[in-house]
Amino acid sequence: MHNKKISAVCVAAMLLGSTGLLPGQAALAADPAGYLFHSTFETGTDSWTGRGAAKVETASTGVYAGSGALYVSGRTAAWNGATLPLGDAFMPGIAYSFSANVRYTSGGKTDTFYMKLQYTDSNGDTQYDAIAEEQVPKGDWIQLTNTSYQLPADASNMQLYIETADSTNSFYLDEAAGAAEGTVIPGAGKARTVIQGDVSGDGLLDGMDMLLARKGMIAGGFTETYAGKAADVDQSGKFEMNDMVLLQQYLLGNIKEFPKVEVPVNEWDDYQETASPEMLQFYEDSIYQMGNTTRIREKIAKAQSGEQVKLAYIGGSITEGGRTDTCYVSRSAKYFADTFGTGSNVSFNNAGMSGTSSLVGLLRAQNDILNDQPDVIFIEFSVNDHPGESYEKSFEGLVRRCLSQENEPAVIIIINRSKGGYSMQDQMAAVGRNYNVPVISMDNALTNAFNKGVLTTDDYFTDEYHPHAEGAKLISDCIGYFYRQALKTENATEPYVLPDTTVYGTEYTTATIVPLAELNNFNNGAFQKGNGYGTLPYGLTFAKNSANTPITFSTQGKGIFIVYKANSSGMGTIKVNVNGNQSSISGNKQYTWGGPDADLAYIQSTAGTLNVSISMENTSSDFTIWGIGVIQ
Repeated sequence: MHNKKISAVCVAAMLLGSTGLLPGQAALAADPAGYLFHSTFETGTDSWTGRGAAKVETASTGVYAGSGALYVSGRTAAWNGATLPLGDAFMPGIAYSFSANVRYTSGGKTDTFYMKLQYTDSNGDTQYDAIAEEQVPKGDWIQLTNTSYQLPADASNMQLYIETADSTNSFYLDEAAGAAEGTVIPGAGKARTVIQGDVSGDGLLDGMDMLLARKGMIAGGFTETYAGKAADVDQSGKFEMNDMVLLQQYLLGNIKEFPKVEVPVNEWDDYQETASPEMLQFYEDSIYQMGNTTRIREKIAKAQSGEQVKLAYIGGSITEGGRTDTCYVSRSAKYFADTFGTGSNVSFNNAGMSGTSSLVGLLRAQNDILNDQPDVIFIEFSVNDHPGESYEKSFEGLVRRCLSQENEPAVIIIINRSKGGYSMQDQMAAVGRNYNVPVISMDNALTNAFNKGVLTTDDYFTDEYHPHAEGAKLISDCIGYFYRQALKTENATEPYVLPDTTVYGTEYTTATIVPLAELNNFNNGAFQKGNGYGTLPYGLTFAKNSANTPITFSTQGKGIFIVYKANSSGMGTIKVNVNGNQSSISGNKQYTWGGPDADLAYIQSTAGTLNVSISMENTSSDFTIWGIGVIQ
């Protein structure tokens, strides 16, 4: 039971010393606004951590203010969320002001969010108390705030946390702060009832609304969700020129109310899933991010109209899957064709290659999938990549390159995990968020199902990494569930715009394996020409114990990659000299089994002539080159 409320300001007056700070407050009182804490997430998680199974990480897109926000994902229960220890700057029995802004983008139309306090009482028991509660519309930033919340008098080990009422939706958190009682902390405010035409949000319909609507039309949309909904005066679900005409007619007095456009019935809005509650939760958990759905909706509509639609899948051995009818590629392509196609108008290309990372995927993407101009592209390398700049930049480069194609394909990221839990989800999902593309996470779905006992690892894996036929079916089922959700009216989005922002860098984006015939003055030296590997075009194998005559050629570009046979041991090292700059590449690489890997040999800031020489470090060693990639 709380004691009579005591103002933080009053207590401060009694306890202030020569420093002008409350005991233990020195480190937290430095905020220019006088906040006791102020989490902006500009440079990190600001001491917030995941609660329960939840993971927290910084995000650079969709933020409320500044350039960063906290992204909370992997929630397996409503109480999982984000938490922050309050520390000794906050005193039991004293009232304070708290605020945080929250937003979610995948799930139902609304969700209930709570700001709460977890603490230990005088009996040593853990207690929970509500600070603020708000109904949050999907896509909107909403503020959780209480300007006068009294901490329990017997509280210790106090933690502020954010959770939801029932859902396990991932969400964003930004601009969280605590201050003295009565402090009005600026924020997004509560959810507002949309007034059609009131684009400015001031409660009036006037010339300012018309001005803002014109700016929104020129910019291709609005940064604020409320403004976009208010500008859609005919409530068609899109802000279009017709809305501008109606708003002008209303302001001129030609019409007294806005006519509502009859929106065609969407069969997917009322689609009833037939899976069990446990499996339905599995499918929901697999949608890490719905992302922008415009492109996938357009490609599905293209298939429904009878036009030819091509699907492409690029990844490692999970995607390759033996290229049988039971692999996830064949199953999901068949679902797309049977559900949206009109007969034989849907084809697919399985470009999975066993043992390869996204770096090799980037280098072969143009030849293996993009030249065919696919409509939908799935990218899966999550158990083949590793931490590090080369994997970060190659994965981002691959996503950006696919999105940049002239035919505007829909790009979908698939994230898997190993039986032991290995996955590059955090590294790859950051790219997915920046480019606002759909992310299907088998990592989340499987981990949650394993933790709950809904599935065992034997229900999915045939070994440490690969799904068996029923496991592949689970991937395909999750892809099908994504399609059905993407087609719902509530998940319709504005036309896709490729962002200017990057996560890791796009220096590798244009890198492509170049045919030997296109390398100027190519001489294979002591490397004998042989067979390639899969679709990799050539095999240049060093003749052991021969004269160390180098491969030589020249080309135009910014950099050189070498694609080579990699193994955990027994391989040699090459020396690559580009314009007088030498680097070494070893064929011995951890977690490789004789398949292709790649390394950057040289890069410069501008394109120019690259004079290249490749020789062996030790002529008694083996080395095979399967491709030479050039950054254009």
